[in-house]
Amino acid sequence: MTDARLTVVWTFLSAWAAYLLADGLHVSGVLSTVACGLVLGRLQHKTLSAASRVQALAVWSVVTFVMEALVFVLVGLALRGVLHRFGADWGTVLSLLPAAATIFAVLVLARFAWIFPTAYIPRALIPSLRERDPYPSLAVPLVMSWAGMRGVVSLAAALSLPENFPGRDIILFVTFCVVAATIVVLGLTLGPVAKTLAGKDFLLHGEETLSEEAVRAEIARAQFDAIRAHSLGAEGKHAHPRLVEQYGHRLAIAEDHVLAKGSHGERRLQHYRAVLIAVEAGREKLLELFNSARIHDSVMHRVEGELDQEELYAARVVEVMESD
Repeated sequence: MTDARLTVVWTFLSAWAAYLLADGLHVSGVLSTVACGLVLGRLQHKTLSAASRVQALAVWSVVTFVMEALVFVLVGLALRGVLHRFGADWGTVLSLLPAAATIFAVLVLARFAWIFPTAYIPRALIPSLRERDPYPSLAVPLVMSWAGMRGVVSLAAALSLPENFPGRDIILFVTFCVVAATIVVLGLTLGPVAKTLAGKDFLLHGEETLSEEAVRAEIARAQFDAIRAHSLGAEGKHAHPRLVEQYGHRLAIAEDHVLAKGSHGERRLQHYRAVLIAVEAGREKLLELFNSARIHDSVMHRVEGELDQEELYAARVVEVMESD
């Protein structure tokens, strides 16, 4: 597909298809949909166009927010029915709390029992893996284990059970209790736990990853090499000398930032703040031309889209740099 709107619709249909297929096979439609999302998220960087990704991100961010809120609303409505079927008997509710607490404890311990062995046993059995990615400190699997909060997926799985499923009311109630407990207990304490362990060799000691400046330099070099090879003609003259000069300048700036080890950060921040000022001036002029009927509506939307993309990039850079 090349049309961005059709591609966004296709991402929705893929999720529905994954659910319906799994449901037809009598396996978990919720987990199938989650797996579909993981696969699409992995493939989107190569298979989707830039326009499709931008539009899909905008659409899905809104839909995800609404659907996550809707799941909690549905659970609240379902719990009302559950409590009604319990006969508004708080004794029944209180009798289920020990079961909910037990399941909460089992979930927390099971995550520890899974993450710690998977962090150390494969490295103990595979020397090449151990050499490439050495044993992490105990702080790493500890924080990962403590981050086992449950949420929308658990609630959706409970809600997807048929109405006549044995014990459905108890499952719904216990699931809600477990989600609330993991968010409150684990969620509120995760930050302090991570901060406490941060000074105790928390980071992994595998191969050192590239800095953002180094990544930008690698990309700039690949772009410069590609445009120079494409531009160079048979007679040794460039068909696009301005592009070669532009990408060469971009490469020089990127390499300069790597050597400076981030000391140009303030200059880069001021640069993109100036870009935002220029974009705003351009938008005001565009609106002036449009309001005076000197440009067509289609021209207005195309140019406005270009200004929006330029503003989005500059604003994102400014936001990231100011937060750092």
